[in-house]
Amino acid sequence: MTKRLRKWTEVFSRSQTRVGLDIGSSTVKLVQLEQRAGRYRLKRFSVRRLGSTFVEEGASRQYSGLKTALSNLLQGCGLLGSPVAISVSGPSVMVKRIRVSGVQTDALDEYLTWEGHQYIPYAMNDIYFDYWILPQPRSVSKELELLLVAAKQQVVESRKTLLEEIGVHPVVCDVDGLALMKTIMQTRRAFRGKSFAVANVGAGGMNLIFVHDEQPLVIRDVTFEETSSSLTDGDAVVVEGPIRHSSSLAGTGYPENPSAMAEIVRETKCCFESVLERYPELDVEKLFLCGGQSHDPRLRTELHDALGIPALPFNPFEEIECSPDCQDRLWASAHLGGVAVGLALHQDNHG
Repeated sequence: MTKRLRKWTEVFSRSQTRVGLDIGSSTVKLVQLEQRAGRYRLKRFSVRRLGSTFVEEGASRQYSGLKTALSNLLQGCGLLGSPVAISVSGPSVMVKRIRVSGVQTDALDEYLTWEGHQYIPYAMNDIYFDYWILPQPRSVSKELELLLVAAKQQVVESRKTLLEEIGVHPVVCDVDGLALMKTIMQTRRAFRGKSFAVANVGAGGMNLIFVHDEQPLVIRDVTFEETSSSLTDGDAVVVEGPIRHSSSLAGTGYPENPSAMAEIVRETKCCFESVLERYPELDVEKLFLCGGQSHDPRLRTELHDALGIPALPFNPFEEIECSPDCQDRLWASAHLGGVAVGLALHQDNHG
């Protein structure tokens, strides 16, 4: 294994964890799970509003504000020093299905180290990468189908350093789309073997994943220009745990600007058209929605009209046990937890 892949393994360790930390463009979401008798129980779900829209971790002012928000959240939850699973997304991340011929499974690391430039639009010295071997439709096939994931080193290292400075240990780094898929396959068991799409719509962008036969077919990250959030600075909601905050987060996330909603619908439709052009036999039955901007029923109606399929709210906590006295608060904010739940469920999803 090359030095670069050893470095990747250190950052993207496969150690088991039950704490997922989703750092979004305007909020930070934390989910802590316990596993008992084969079932998951929610120990904590906390959301904190960032003071200003977070764009790039390189900006010192935004970096400082994010660091303070994360430190306050983790300290309040009593999780300083704990291992956490994190994720990255956006233009610095690439997820791509590729086919490789004539390469044995045990030679993939070396092959991708030297030949990855064929598939990755970044200099190999500037990225971390990993891959998942997807199930093969024909056992006699001489090709391997992989899900190749690449992320710019600067983004991964910046996030890793930030968390280590606060006092937590990132032991898993995923990408938002794959974490989201893990969540929906855990909770939407009736859809196993079927085709559907999931959109995690945030203040600054959207993760859109198309799933076919329990495997990710296409993952897209889209950056928005017009979206805005109705959240106010410093708001936080804690569903379970020792700290309590008054919050306006429970029903938030409506795209107040009509042009923002139009952009979400337009970008979603564009992605659907592109994917269906590439996979004309794909029959996408439903679109599930989560994320801070997804809670408006008007958005679901417009997406249904634009796509011709049901656009449904996605509750990532449906199959997770929680205390009855906090269920109403949890359900009101559940749309915010899709990625964080998937990160907390993370064990070893390598092929």
